Amino acid sequence: MSRVILGLFVYCLVTIPAFLGLALVAQLARVTWAKRASEAVLITGVAALIPVVLDRALEKPVLWAGVVLLVVLLVVGVVMHVKSYTRPS
Repeated sequence: MSRVILGLFVYCLVTIPAFLGLALVAQLARVTWAKRASEAVLITGVAALIPVVLDRALEKPVLWAGVVLLVVLLVVGVVMHVKSYTRPS
């Protein structure tokens, strides 16, 4: 199980520069595909971080607030990403 958690943590770390690069391309080139790709990368990074923090929260109960905040961030991110398809970019 710890290899899976480590893999998810590494994936979360990789999504940070990927998100920043895609967001920079979206801002400079004003292309919709880069904006949506950066949103998707951010959402998957947050989703990958939830089990990592949840695993640590079983040992340290103070981290349950972090788990709740990550879940809220994930839900809000998914809702905003889905809404972006209905509005013109």
